Amino acid sequence: MDRRLFLTGAGALALAPAARAATGLDAKAARTAPGTVRLGWTGARAVSVFVSADPGATKAAMRPLAAASGATADLAAPVSPRPYFLVAAADGRQTRVAERLLPLEGGRNFRDLGGWRAADGRQVKWGRIYRSGVMSGLTAPDMTYLSKLGITVICDLRSPGERTAEPNPFLKAGGPEVVATDYDMSGSMASLMKLSNREQAIQGFADAYVSFLDMLTPHYTDMFARLVANEGPLAFNCSAGKDRTGVASALILSVLGVPRETVIADYALTQVYTPPSYYMKQMASGAGTSGVSARQAQAFAKMPPEVLQVIMGSDPEVMRRALASMDVKFGGPVGLAKARLGLTDRKIAQLRGAYLA
Repeated sequence: MDRRLFLTGAGALALAPAARAATGLDAKAARTAPGTVRLGWTGARAVSVFVSADPGATKAAMRPLAAASGATADLAAPVSPRPYFLVAAADGRQTRVAERLLPLEGGRNFRDLGGWRAADGRQVKWGRIYRSGVMSGLTAPDMTYLSKLGITVICDLRSPGERTAEPNPFLKAGGPEVVATDYDMSGSMASLMKLSNREQAIQGFADAYVSFLDMLTPHYTDMFARLVANEGPLAFNCSAGKDRTGVASALILSVLGVPRETVIADYALTQVYTPPSYYMKQMASGAGTSGVSARQAQAFAKMPPEVLQVIMGSDPEVMRRALASMDVKFGGPVGLAKARLGLTDRKIAQLRGAYLA
């Protein structure tokens, strides 16, 4: 496993001081080998670590795994069943942690939204909401692994052409329900082709994210309705798992009361897990799983490199500006969710009760 996965967890914590201040104890986990997870923590010198395959298990029901001191520990943990850890300090403070990026053979940017802290100190529950890129590359072991996680529904945010070119394998294999609604996103793509420098790219991409709110209102409304109805564990995806999916993640985390800088940190993780160079290599090789059509790849190849870096990445400034635009237009992402996506104060309270702990 790429060491970047572990370092990214540390970077995400550094980007989220409001979350860290809530309890003073936070942890990160990333797989460094098939049977080993590296655990890192801040806020305590010595901790006790407990593990369970149940993300909601009480401490009493979890297996004691290790007593550790310092800041990191390598722990024996198989890939499946998925391990969920409880890190406890001697003074009673504790935090739950799991691998954010799922250890899949053919997945793309498939990760858990759990673990991020809300402003009130509670954590988003692990193992309940997942975000992902295209799933057409999933292997048979990947699908078995995901099925064991109990995912019941996948909200596919892609356009009809994308879904036809790279169909979700669960449509044939069975398991989670795959739901999608048709729309045309050619207009959004055309506007991106006019960008000529980095500043234009950042603002243009942020504007495109806000435009998704019109194009994908049915998708986001359905997604929230399913979360309110507690239909999860639920996953949602687009092609790269960063733009349409990034907006969906930002809306969910904001509704759950996660501070803005943490929302932005979650968005920024994509360009570490799947950096712009990944997509550029895929397009250059003509690979069929880049999430970009041959026509789009030809158009992208003509763009200035600084523009392409923004389009293929997840620069934090893009999401920061998109959220700022939501502030102006709707009073923020929560106001947007109430005005456009079917949420009410009562439903938001339900969501926070169901997905925070």
